[in-house]
Amino acid sequence: MPTIILALVLSVMLIAMAIRRTRISLSIALLFFSLLGLLHGTAAINELRSVKLGNYAGVARVISDPQRSGAATQIVLEIARDRFIVYAYGPPAWRLNNVSVGERILVTGWRSKLSPEHEQRLISKHIKGKFEIKSVEERRFTAAPLFRSAQRVRKLIDRGASSFSYDERSLFTGLVIGDDSEQPEEMVMAFRKSGLAHLVAVSGQNVAFVLAGLSPLLRRLPRTARLIVTCGVLIWFVVITRVEPSVVRAAVMAGVATLSISIGRPTRTLRLLAITVIGTIFFDPLLAWSVGYFMSVGATAGLCLLSGPLARVVPGPRWLANLIAATVSAQAGVTPAVIFVFGLPAAIGIIANVLAVPVAALVMLVGLPLSLLAGALSQTVCSAIGTVMMWPVFVGVRWVWWVAAIGERLNTTGFINLCLWIAVLAMILSLLHRSARVEG
Repeated sequence: MPTIILALVLSVMLIAMAIRRTRISLSIALLFFSLLGLLHGTAAINELRSVKLGNYAGVARVISDPQRSGAATQIVLEIARDRFIVYAYGPPAWRLNNVSVGERILVTGWRSKLSPEHEQRLISKHIKGKFEIKSVEERRFTAAPLFRSAQRVRKLIDRGASSFSYDERSLFTGLVIGDDSEQPEEMVMAFRKSGLAHLVAVSGQNVAFVLAGLSPLLRRLPRTARLIVTCGVLIWFVVITRVEPSVVRAAVMAGVATLSISIGRPTRTLRLLAITVIGTIFFDPLLAWSVGYFMSVGATAGLCLLSGPLARVVPGPRWLANLIAATVSAQAGVTPAVIFVFGLPAAIGIIANVLAVPVAALVMLVGLPLSLLAGALSQTVCSAIGTVMMWPVFVGVRWVWWVAAIGERLNTTGFINLCLWIAVLAMILSLLHRSARVEG
C-alpha cells in the first residue's frame, strides 16, 4: 500500500512538473521518486530472502540453459515462483542436459539455503536457494511459443556453424548471441586476460546490428507500426539471449530511443542512458548487483563522454582515430567496475581490442543472418552452399581467437601493468592538453 500511494503522489508531481517546470516541483518529484525506489528496492531484497525450504516433488520451470560446471550439470529451475540453482550428477544430469528454457519438468529433491558467497554472486539472477535434485521424470511440458521460437533460432544458428570446429563454434555463438556455455576453460581465461571478455557478452552492439539488419524493412513501415515492430524485435532478441542484464539495458535504451524519435522528440544519448538506468533499476532493483549490467552502462557512458573528444585529438586516419577513441573510451568506462570486481585489467587489452573489435563486429553483423541461412540449408541438398557462405565468418572467428590467445601471452601484471596504464593515461592527457592549446 505505501508503494501504491507514493506512486500516485509521484505521478501527480510529474504531471505538475510537466505543466510548471519549476525547481521546487522537480526537487519534490525527485525526492518522492527516490523514496519510492528505496521502498521498492527494500521490498525486492525482502522478497529474495522469503523462500520455502525443504522437500519438494512436483513441477519446475526451466529458467536457464544447462551447462557444464566441473563434473556437474548446472541449471536454474523455478519452483513455486522461487528460483533455485541446481548442480546435478548422474541420471538426473543426463535428462537435464536435454531440456530447454521455458519447459516444465517433474522433479523431486530438497531445497536449501545458499552459502553467503553464492548468495552475493547470484542475487542479480533472483536465485533464492539451492535445489539438490534426486530425480527427473522423462515427461516434459512444452514451453510458451515465444520461448520455443527463440530455441529454434538458437538451434538454427548452432546448425549453421556446424562446419566449424568445436572451439570456433562455441566462440561464434558467444559473439552472436552471448552463448558461452560450451566454451572451454582455456578460451574463457584467454579472453579474460586479454581484455576481450566483453565480446562474448551480448551488449548494445549486438542489439544495434540486429536493428541495422532490419532497418530496410523498418523504414518502410508507418511510424506507429515501426515502433511496435521494433519493440517486438527487441523483446524477442532479449529472450533469445536469455535475458542477460547487458542486453536488457541495450534493448530498453534502444526502445526509449525509438519512442523518442516516434513522438518527434529525439533525445541525446547520455540522457537516454540516464532514463534507461533509472527505469531498469527501478523495475528490477536487483540489477544493481549485476557486474555485467554495470560494465554495459559504464562502456556506454565512456563512449558518450570520451569517444568524441578523443577521436578529434588522436593522430592518423579518421577511421583509425575513431576506432582507437571508441576502444579507449569503452575501456575507460568499464574500468571502475572491472577494478572493483576483478582487479586492474591488462593494459595490453587496449591493443587487443583495436585488433579484435572490428573483426568481431563484422562477425556479429553478418554472422547472424548467414548462420540462419546456412542452418536452413544444412538439411537440404544445398548444405555445401551454407558451408561456403560461413567460411569468411570462420576466418573472422579464428582471428578473434588468435588475438585473444596472443593477448593472454603478452599479458602483464603487477607493477609493470600499472606503469603501462600510467603511460596510457599520460598519453591521453597530453593529447587532450595539446588539442586545448591549439583550439585556444
